[in-house]
Amino acid sequence: MSEYRFTDGNLIILYAVHKGKSADGGLPYYIIERVKVGLETYGMVMRSKADHHKTMVIIVGEPGPSEKVKKALVQGGVKQDIIAIDTDSQNMARTIDRIAGMIKSKPNPPYVYFIGSVWLHDIFDSTVLSKLKGFKIRFYGALDHRPVDEVEREKALDVPKKGMEYYKQRAKNKAVDLLLNVIFPD
Repeated sequence: MSEYRFTDGNLIILYAVHKGKSADGGLPYYIIERVKVGLETYGMVMRSKADHHKTMVIIVGEPGPSEKVKKALVQGGVKQDIIAIDTDSQNMARTIDRIAGMIKSKPNPPYVYFIGSVWLHDIFDSTVLSKLKGFKIRFYGALDHRPVDEVEREKALDVPKKGMEYYKQRAKNKAVDLLLNVIFPD
């Protein structure tokens, strides 16, 4: 427990980056599912956190769809003045980099709630472990009932690149293997 920092405030990240279109020109249903999870998370924070008055919501996505997401959040009860839109981050790695840049300099960073589709969890884990280790951050996955091939195409856009942590871990594993081979030959 001591490796975590004391948090002050809450940051809800709604990851609305998507490539699909809806038939009626609105938001695709899987983004609507993320909005529902975002509203549930916001409600939970408002009811249960003592520092709920220090809550901020950031929508990550293209400008047009992000405005629609913002409108849906406001209709769901989120105050408009606590919502920000990040149109610069176009994938998971850049989003986590932006979050890290915002919270690493704070002595008491906010508790971060990240909302995306359930299939983003693996990418989220691999990205967060290298960038935000020691911070309180939670992933909430929204259901996504799209066909597997469509999800795989979108997932390919978010696959993390192999960073320094990957190569460090690989070197450690190789050193342990060599040591074990010397200690226990055959």
